Amino acid sequence: MITTATAENALKNIYLDTVINDINKKTNPFLTMIEENARTASGKNATFNIRYGQAAVGAGTETGDLPVGDGEKSLEIAVPLKNLYGTFQISDKALKAASMDPNAFASLLGGEMQNLVAAAQNNLTTMLYGNGKKILAVIDADAIQGEDRNLVEVGSKYIHNFTANMKIVIENAAGEQITDVVSDTTISSINVPAAILTLSQELDENKADRYYIYNKEEEATSMNGIDTIFQPIYYGKNMYQYPEITACNYIDESDDLHVLDEDAALDFLDAYEEHCQSMPADILLTHPRVKKAIFESLKSTRSNIATAELAGGFHGFTFNGIPLYSDVKCKAGNLYALNSKSFAMHQLCDWTWLSNEDGSILKQLPGKATYMATLVKYADLICDKPFLQGRCSNFSALQSKVE
Repeated sequence: MITTATAENALKNIYLDTVINDINKKTNPFLTMIEENARTASGKNATFNIRYGQAAVGAGTETGDLPVGDGEKSLEIAVPLKNLYGTFQISDKALKAASMDPNAFASLLGGEMQNLVAAAQNNLTTMLYGNGKKILAVIDADAIQGEDRNLVEVGSKYIHNFTANMKIVIENAAGEQITDVVSDTTISSINVPAAILTLSQELDENKADRYYIYNKEEEATSMNGIDTIFQPIYYGKNMYQYPEITACNYIDESDDLHVLDEDAALDFLDAYEEHCQSMPADILLTHPRVKKAIFESLKSTRSNIATAELAGGFHGFTFNGIPLYSDVKCKAGNLYALNSKSFAMHQLCDWTWLSNEDGSILKQLPGKATYMATLVKYADLICDKPFLQGRCSNFSALQSKVE
């Protein structure tokens, strides 16, 4: 007869390795490419060094002075590891219904594991393209309404993420705020049936056609994503004080909103190569709309388009000699040129089940005939060479030459 002890044994010894592999290696090609590093974890933090500066190498005469460089420099950074969780639930009724049939039991657990993996992959990908803050809503420009631009229609999907008097920040994909940077913008009232927020002050004009809303006061509990690299404060350090390690942040500063097509992407890669004094990127990440615009632009000029097989079995095509992969979770209108060897998932350990004091992993929920197990990983995504990364932004998130 199958019991909770049987279920625990299956979760620990049969499903765990498969779940770990599916989450780590089949979520996104970039996450598959990067190293998993437990060496830097100490206590609740990961400590690492950003090394920069030039060594002294050059030619000279036999009796002349030796070449002098600016010296290799090092910036030590400590990053708190994030708590990444996933939960698995099974009802006592479902467990007993499958208790006499091993095949039904395997099918029950297998289905729940697939749901857990899918949820973990979805959340990890969302965090990958973020900046450590949880996005409350994604809106298009026409969602900002009213003569004073203080009404925001967030839609039924997002409306329940907001509460009255919540302090919010609204940014475009380049991280530029349209809320006041000095005084707080709060939610004065919420019209739930219409899914409209009334804000305490009007929003600034901006050419972008898509925006992202965050809770200003919420602690950054999400994994530090790629956009963290392009923030003015990087892992607690003011990047204006360290220009040698800043990433290439290519922003379209023109008055008009342009499509991120082949020409714009090539201009960005030229600027990125000049910034890095080389072309260190081994992957390009973007939104399917941008991929489509670039692909159609290449096709219209009869350019040779080579497919690319990426890590984890993912597919894309090669642009300017670099594999390009599109992901719907990437901020539309952005293009990232990344050197995957500069990133690592710093962690205390890999995914594991959270154990109770007696070593069990299934726990009955209080007042419910349901058991729950928690999958946990203490980790964060860290880049030790931000100066080798590039982001192209402030282009149209919605337009495309082929739409």
